[in-house]
Amino acid sequence: MSEEVHLAAEAVAEVAHATEATGGLGTLGINLKIFIAQLVNFGVVLLVLWKWAYKPVVNLLEQRQEKIAQGIKQAEEVEKRVHNLESEQKKVIAEARAEATSILEEARASADERKGKLLSKAKEEVQSVVQKGKAQLAAEKDQMIRDARDEIAKIAVEASRKILAESVDTKTAQKLAEGVIDEMTG
Repeated sequence: MSEEVHLAAEAVAEVAHATEATGGLGTLGINLKIFIAQLVNFGVVLLVLWKWAYKPVVNLLEQRQEKIAQGIKQAEEVEKRVHNLESEQKKVIAEARAEATSILEEARASADERKGKLLSKAKEEVQSVVQKGKAQLAAEKDQMIRDARDEIAKIAVEASRKILAESVDTKTAQKLAEGVIDEMTG
């Protein structure tokens, strides 16, 4: 065991010597020269990364953020336009429906008016035709009565002439026959 103790004592002596050489940091296992060299290396790497990596990445992120903000703004504007267009479309459709209803009402009124005019015109024409027909029938009736009187007068004259055998002349007989017929019909 003494050899083990001896090795332990040598190790403690080396640690004590290293602690004296490096100061208080040596007890923590930190070598001051290496620490300063690493600190300088870290500063150089940080400066290089800041200059050529961090700033371009930050600028790129800012540009992207601006593009996203513009895109959102444009999307909101488009949404507003779409909303306005939808409301305008509804308004136009409502106006078109109102106009169509108005046109239909006007067409119905015009059709009813034309119908009324055509019916009254047709009634007038029917009445005119009826009146003409009545007048024509009356004229034909009067003509038939005249023709019948003339025929009856001729028959009566002819009968009288045959009966009287030429004692009365034709004109006188006709007048007499017409007078008799007028008395009978009148």
